[in-house]
Amino acid sequence: MRPLTLLALLASAVIAAEPAGKKTVEVPYKLTQPKHILVRAKINGKGPFNFIMDTGAPALFFTEAVAAKAGVKADEKGWGACETFELEGGLVVPSAKGRVDTPFQLEGMNGMGIGGAEIHGLIGYNILARYRITIDLSSDRMRWTPLDWKPDGPMGVRNQGGGSDAGQTSLELMGSMMKGLGGLLGRKATPTVTARGQAGLVLRDETAGPVVASVLKGWPAEAGGIKPGDRLVMVDGKTVTKASEALGQVEKMEAGRKLPLSLDREGKRLEVVLELAEGY
Repeated sequence: MRPLTLLALLASAVIAAEPAGKKTVEVPYKLTQPKHILVRAKINGKGPFNFIMDTGAPALFFTEAVAAKAGVKADEKGWGACETFELEGGLVVPSAKGRVDTPFQLEGMNGMGIGGAEIHGLIGYNILARYRITIDLSSDRMRWTPLDWKPDGPMGVRNQGGGSDAGQTSLELMGSMMKGLGGLLGRKATPTVTARGQAGLVLRDETAGPVVASVLKGWPAEAGGIKPGDRLVMVDGKTVTKASEALGQVEKMEAGRKLPLSLDREGKRLEVVLELAEGY
């Protein structure tokens, strides 16, 4: 029976209990292009900032720029205490302490622009271990439940200015190389978003070709004098025979682009040039 007793003691030491009365909070998240889990958080009421959940990181990390904006001062070892650290969804992490630093992972991801957004930090073990986290990757929210357990302090984090071993230096060099390569490729941490252009036309298919079913008020088509019943003949210099062909011609055009249209109105040809408006 002694081995069973020992096993039971070991289990009791590593299993954290969910304290009575602790509320589970649903935290929104999204997956980045490389399928990292990205959440947003405010530090001392500033933000929101983008964080990657990283089970391989020993602690909470955020960049020097974030620390300056949030008013977090690092001590002589590079650690900063947050007055408040609140994840989107309303989860407030008490007494959150983070490393004020830019890990090579962040430098590499932001340099290559592979996150789809600028990543400001990593949420690691010293925060994650305080919660029971349920993730359903088919949903856009995960469940965080506080545990009645406090993890040990993070290990494996270098002291500020304390030097590094060869492996760490190589990883940091890789991050710098990725950042430089991203610059050469013209990639940015936060991609430039260009609004899609819209004409404000609703089309329907008829035997003779696509016909204007309605014109949206206040949009370029109305300003260009297009009316319901006009038959669309050409879009950007190309003949169209179906509404889907017309939409295919303009679906990737940016707002502000000039769009020439040829229409037939009761047997008369109309030539109209629209300036596409910002759509959604």
